[in-house]
Amino acid sequence: MKKRLIVLLIAAQLAAITACGSQSGTQDTDSSTEKPASETTSYYDTLDIPDFSGQTFTILARTDLLDEVYSEMETGEIVNDAVYARNRNVSERLGIDINIINQPGDWANKDQFISYVSSSILAGDDAFQVVAGYMNYMPVTILDGLYLDINTLPYIDFGNEWWTNGFNDNATINGRLFMAMGDMCSSMLRYAFCGYANMKLLTDYGYSADELYQAVRDGKWTFDMMTGMAKNVSSDLNGDGVMDENDLHGVGMHNMPIRALTNAFGIDYTSRGPDGLPQIAMYGERLIGGFEKVLSAYKSDYWYDTNDSNKFKADKTLFYFDVLGATTALRDMQSNFSVVPMPKLDEQQNGYRTETVDTTSILMVPVSITNHELTGIALECLNYESWRLITPAYFETAMQSKYARDEESKEMMEIIRESIYFDFGYVFAGAIGGGINGIMETALKEESIASVWDSNKGVMNAGLEKLIDFFNE
Repeated sequence: MKKRLIVLLIAAQLAAITACGSQSGTQDTDSSTEKPASETTSYYDTLDIPDFSGQTFTILARTDLLDEVYSEMETGEIVNDAVYARNRNVSERLGIDINIINQPGDWANKDQFISYVSSSILAGDDAFQVVAGYMNYMPVTILDGLYLDINTLPYIDFGNEWWTNGFNDNATINGRLFMAMGDMCSSMLRYAFCGYANMKLLTDYGYSADELYQAVRDGKWTFDMMTGMAKNVSSDLNGDGVMDENDLHGVGMHNMPIRALTNAFGIDYTSRGPDGLPQIAMYGERLIGGFEKVLSAYKSDYWYDTNDSNKFKADKTLFYFDVLGATTALRDMQSNFSVVPMPKLDEQQNGYRTETVDTTSILMVPVSITNHELTGIALECLNYESWRLITPAYFETAMQSKYARDEESKEMMEIIRESIYFDFGYVFAGAIGGGINGIMETALKEESIASVWDSNKGVMNAGLEKLIDFFNE
């Protein structure tokens, strides 16, 4: 609650300054850089900052997410300018130069990215002090001994609000943490899964957005509620007896949100044993029951397998599931839409759970760095400035004010944000193997959760054991 209140206060200040300082009359003008001196310097005043004498701190980023860490200049776009201000502030306050290098790092280029990182570190180049890597495929490289335990760096304080402790706690074994997440990783918000509801179709078929929002607040937004509404809306519009892209569907959902249903249903990939070590825990009655519900819906006429929002924008899908960042693609939608979290499995479930796409950035520190003080304080301050500037700019101001269609959707976005959860098994899915993060999707295609589990459980357990052995070294 403390973090939420602070961030909302910052957002209010941003909105007020923007309204007064805009030269063009638009809401895109960035004023987040114009902060009172006391607010800008208060945290830095608590730090004993060494004299770095113009040293350089270099971040290796993925080309496809370069905007997360780099902005060449202020353009008047609020998020871009917040990134620019963050880097400038840290550079000035620490007396350092911040350098950004990038390499293609999407899924198609994962082998090349890993090779670039590992060859540089093994050569002892100290060419970059932090890697902003792809959460799915980078953790497996931890086993090669390429990275420092981030807990050993000076100045890092994971008790501060700009660190994502829901990630950092779950990624730690035996007090050792080789990858971290903080507000510097703004892709966490961009790639958080959610649902969109077409308000026109809600009204046309006797529902209301108010009822939907209240169901979310009351913890009654479940998969059964969603599919029940979807059945009533679905219709063969052209009467040809075939449900296709020309007809009205109740649900539009593709493979990635389907994967995220495991987490949304409150099913843990792993759990911690009495010794504090993770163990595979997902297979059981809850996964089996959840899978049967999803399979029934997936095979029905009201489900449309798509990752394209155009059908939803054309008022031909009641519920469409994607990520929060998809709001940018819905800006030109004529009908209003509402934003909701991923549905729970049942009302007894303890709260909503939100997964982010595993392309989300993680921060890793090479063992080849030569200045631990510089790396620690730069990472701490970059995440602090990201929390102070970028998170409010991106989440409250840009996403909620520019893209949301009503005040309630802003509330729903806050629920989504606060329910983001990183299970150890999901974070280390690429290292554990066995498709642990895609069990729901794979089982749908084979129409059997039991056979998929039996085929992969040995690989998962072996992969997890290898991980634990490394952390125990």
